[in-house]
Amino acid sequence: MLDLAYFRSNFDAVAQRLAARGGSLPLDRFRELDRGRRAAITEAEQLKARKNAESQNVGQLKRAGQDTAELQAAVRAMGDRIAELEKAAAAADDEFRQLLAGIPNIPHESVPAGSSAADNVEVRRHGRPPAFDFEPKAHWDLGPELGILDFDRAAKLTGARFALYWGMGAKLERALINFFLDVHTRHHGYTEVLPPFIVNSASLYGTGQLPKFAADLFRLDKPTADPIDPKDLWLIPTAEVPVTNIFRDETLDPDRLPISLCAYTPCFRSEAGSYGRDVRGIIRQHQFQKVEMVKFTRPEDSYAELEKLTADAEDILVRLGLPFLRQDL
Repeated sequence: MLDLAYFRSNFDAVAQRLAARGGSLPLDRFRELDRGRRAAITEAEQLKARKNAESQNVGQLKRAGQDTAELQAAVRAMGDRIAELEKAAAAADDEFRQLLAGIPNIPHESVPAGSSAADNVEVRRHGRPPAFDFEPKAHWDLGPELGILDFDRAAKLTGARFALYWGMGAKLERALINFFLDVHTRHHGYTEVLPPFIVNSASLYGTGQLPKFAADLFRLDKPTADPIDPKDLWLIPTAEVPVTNIFRDETLDPDRLPISLCAYTPCFRSEAGSYGRDVRGIIRQHQFQKVEMVKFTRPEDSYAELEKLTADAEDILVRLGLPFLRQDL
């Protein structure tokens, strides 16, 4: 997610920005790897120049009838050393990229500094939460009583943290999905896509889930008839992954931008490390439904498009009559 050349040239600036969000970088290891890689490349290039010169010298001496065995052995030794240096540089580069893959994106200067939700900054509120003259029931109690949510049978079918929707519950879920998609495509200018619900590792690296959040994902390991490595396939944690990767490794025509896409998918998350909190009801499920919005745009237009995208999400809540709070995180 980060530009390698920029990162190498701006260690301290990147570390300072990440510290604002409570993160830290193993700068010493990054610097050590970068110094070792540069030193190996420099020595290899110098040896290549010497090797080329000595190889030419070998040819000249042979033509002059002189013994070149010792010089040829030295040239071969240079070749062996060059191979070692190139291997060392490649190993350092690989470890550097692996470490870099675990570094989050650099927050914008406007992002509030902090390390918890207590540091979030309120932007505005819309509407007020309803006040009741009775004690409202939790959805995990009300849903089963109404016969629209069934956690016990879902656990029988699969396991804990899944839900079975009945009747009006299933219809409400489907109606909300259609409502989201229809509003975004008819009124907000998005194009609907229906992506695969299984992706390869490259897609998850493309959106930053790998390598850092592998424990939060469901990985497939059953062999398939197709010539695809099943261990390279994952259930998507969000539609963001396949939709963001649609144009991976492609160059887009600037005249096509912005490209606004929305997609419905089921989402699958292991929720590793979240046990013991929000586990009742449908808050932290292993499977849930979601409509995602993704925009491809020019860097200079990205924040304006972000505001439009956020406004489109808010419009959904306004149309549903739901109060909400907007914060900078």
